[in-house]
Amino acid sequence: MKRSFALLALLIAASLALSACSPPPPLRSDKYLNDQSLISQTPCGAPCYQNITVGKTTYSDAVAKIKSNPLFSNVQTQDASQTQTAAASWATAGGEDCCQLTTDARGVVNALLIKLAPQITAAQVIKQFGTPDYVTGVDYSSTEVALALIFRKVGVVAWVATGDATSTLQETNPVVVSLYLNPDDFDNLLATATLKGWAGYQSYKAYQTGTPIVTPRVTVTPGS
Repeated sequence: MKRSFALLALLIAASLALSACSPPPPLRSDKYLNDQSLISQTPCGAPCYQNITVGKTTYSDAVAKIKSNPLFSNVQTQDASQTQTAAASWATAGGEDCCQLTTDARGVVNALLIKLAPQITAAQVIKQFGTPDYVTGVDYSSTEVALALIFRKVGVVAWVATGDATSTLQETNPVVVSLYLNPDDFDNLLATATLKGWAGYQSYKAYQTGTPIVTPRVTVTPGS
């Protein structure tokens, strides 16, 4: 049975609030992708992942690169139609579902999501990209939450698993999801977002209740 491609689309459309089946798969798992390229920038750096550059690489080229990469297996594709753009999902070499990409109307990759084994830390990703431009909380499940650290210039959103809703962001907390977006698309993506500014290693609750620095834009309906 084909995997659903809704996860990535809903992640973006809901301003980084993940929607998944109930109960969702664990946010943190050693079975997810063993890959530190987010900080090593090997073979390329964001917004490029495994030689797929968001905003530049075509769907057909991206699928070919995924299928030839020994890190991955079980590639499934969804070709473009009159009602949907092309998308793909795939698993780790060990068979655990880990990754998805979507495309824009031109057939160019516009988003790529990777579920990571907990090896990269919050401190490492901040050292690599600098302090986040924005932060938002993710109420993933009743037992797991994350803080999404948004690095606008490079088009990266890194989900850091902090624990449960009473937890505090620590330097050693792991990055468990990396989302690569086209930096040129951020203005549109932020149009419906509510985001906080970086306030350091604070509690999850402090970020959830803090004053936003980005709020949804008001749009005027023609004729109103």
